[in-house]
Amino acid sequence: MKTKLKTPAVLGTLLGSLLLPAWVSAQPVGFATLNGGTTGGAGGQVVYATSGTEIHAALCNRAASDTPIIIHVEGTINHGNTSKVSGDSCNTADDKIEIKEVSNVSIIGVGNGALFDELGIHLRSASNIILQNLHVRNVKKSGSPISNGGDAIGMESNVYNVWADHLTLEASGGESEGYDALFDMKATTKYVTLSYSILRNSGRGGLVGSSDSDDTNGPVTFHHNLYENIDSRTPLLRHATAHAFNNHYRGITKSGMNPRIGGEMRADNNYFEDSKDPLGTFYTNDMGYWQVSGNVWSNITWTADDDDNHPAGPNPVSTTSISIPYAYTLDDAGCVPQIVLATAGANTGLLVSDGNCQSEGGSSSGGSSSSSSSSSSSGGTSSGGSSSSGGSSSGGSSGGEPGELGPNLALSGGADGSSKGGGSSYGNVIDGDLQSYWQPGSSSGERISVKDFGGAFNTVIIREIGGAVQNWRLVNHDNGQELASGSGIGAALQVYLGDVTMDKLNLMIDSASSAPQIAEFEVYNATGDGSSSGGSSSGGTSSGGSSGGGSTGTITLQENASGFCSVDGAVESEHAGYTGSGYANTDNASGAGIEWSVSAPAAGVYTLQWRFANGSGDRPANVLVNGGQVAGITMAGTGAWTSYTDSGTVDVGLSSGTNLLRLQASGSSGLANIDMLSVTGIDPAAGSCN
Repeated sequence: MKTKLKTPAVLGTLLGSLLLPAWVSAQPVGFATLNGGTTGGAGGQVVYATSGTEIHAALCNRAASDTPIIIHVEGTINHGNTSKVSGDSCNTADDKIEIKEVSNVSIIGVGNGALFDELGIHLRSASNIILQNLHVRNVKKSGSPISNGGDAIGMESNVYNVWADHLTLEASGGESEGYDALFDMKATTKYVTLSYSILRNSGRGGLVGSSDSDDTNGPVTFHHNLYENIDSRTPLLRHATAHAFNNHYRGITKSGMNPRIGGEMRADNNYFEDSKDPLGTFYTNDMGYWQVSGNVWSNITWTADDDDNHPAGPNPVSTTSISIPYAYTLDDAGCVPQIVLATAGANTGLLVSDGNCQSEGGSSSGGSSSSSSSSSSSGGTSSGGSSSSGGSSSGGSSGGEPGELGPNLALSGGADGSSKGGGSSYGNVIDGDLQSYWQPGSSSGERISVKDFGGAFNTVIIREIGGAVQNWRLVNHDNGQELASGSGIGAALQVYLGDVTMDKLNLMIDSASSAPQIAEFEVYNATGDGSSSGGSSSGGTSSGGSSGGGSTGTITLQENASGFCSVDGAVESEHAGYTGSGYANTDNASGAGIEWSVSAPAAGVYTLQWRFANGSGDRPANVLVNGGQVAGITMAGTGAWTSYTDSGTVDVGLSSGTNLLRLQASGSSGLANIDMLSVTGIDPAAGSCN
């Protein structure tokens, strides 16, 4: 084991390099990636809500109950501002946030945060749901006010594919104080991931299966969560399968993981401390089973095996073998307390582990892909580490550019601007989502600002969609000082300003070819010493490349060559005009696709583009990265099967190491004929398909 990483003092110095913003890759890890994956409201309208009634209205105002929607929530949501809203696309209630008989929904806390005070969130007959960056507290089933049966989050009756990420769920006592559980799943709730969340101060953590006859739940993944000051149920697991890795359990007072009546728990590289009976079968003789590996057990009290009491300790050993069907990377258990402290819960900047604090050998038994991939919002990707080429700039500060960006400070602040059009929002530039954007009402004399992010910083990254910006300036709003200026922004422009402090920073759009679309306005207080690449500057540094080195390049992946993995169809050469040995022709069916493997030296944004021919009508497709859908793309008719053209570009977040890319037909005609895939970014290479 890498024992040097187990020392908190050492971890403190390394933590910046072990954490990534969640938007480096935009998909969950775990069982939520199976059964078609979990993308929430990806591709749907973004709606802003400051009350429970507005959340319900957003659901009810959709064209249909499965129309994708992303609801950005800010402020305190409580009984006073939550009421039932009616409509054909919803089924809501007065005393809870009701996500019932709907699908394809993301509810994401933004700005200064979203607090659900004494008001629970209920999922029933729902699928493809993302809950992210939310704080839910003090939900009661008795006393006043009551909500959601006393559960902070409750799921029941045919709920499929839920990703709950960066949540803070808490109570102020147990059942005698009126509370029930924090995270309950029952009556056929399946394919769920709970990640980077805090569950604390409750009698019950949660359950999977509400009775011995409730046997159609799971599987569930729990990773990088903190369970603190909980009596029991971390979770209670009836019949179902669960995988818990890299969680921190502290102050479990009665019993913890409780697989029973055939339930199976795989526990990998967790950190248990100051707790009683954190694993076993309790309160019954109907045994469950467990597989344990790499866990730390510190100051644990184990009771004796007895009737209705079967703890796994004092020397826990596996009683079964559980296969995990998805890829993930394990942090060393000794790192877990520090990593979870820095990343878990709402309003933590959506930080995630980058997977570099690993057990010897570098990968889990479940696969080799990095687990540094929560999402800040459905469908979007971004990166604080790498980017494609931007424009040129002058001004700022001379000297070397920092090597480690650290967290994006703007995610914890606010935003405003001169105008907004096209249904866009100022807050879209600080949501970590490359598919949402701010667009002003005109093409010149416009402003977008970030503010209240902590004051001190040295590096700015601007991410644009479409490349319309011609001339821009960065200005200290507090005193009017111009900090940098330049021409063109592009997919990503990184500007190093030196150490500066202000409450508000302006990006002035002096001219553009059309009303620009700014996806992200990122602010960092970077550390370390790196090198600048890309762009041009005078008196400062501007970069479109990686702040840690490397150069921007493009690779082309051809059929039956390195990096080309498979096609749901055949590689053919019937129609002329292709390059290489042929083209990939999928089956004429929705879901048919083509897969490639790309290796990236570091997590970052990479640009994808396909060369294709389409002798029929539009053949739209979804873009998937490592199993999660991140974008959609159209491939219109080219006039003939021998007439090739380039698709539009798609920016995606790739993890460090091998990434599996899939272009998948979203219509019944399958894909266009694909000649090749081009990947542009920092030193991409063909990856292994094994």
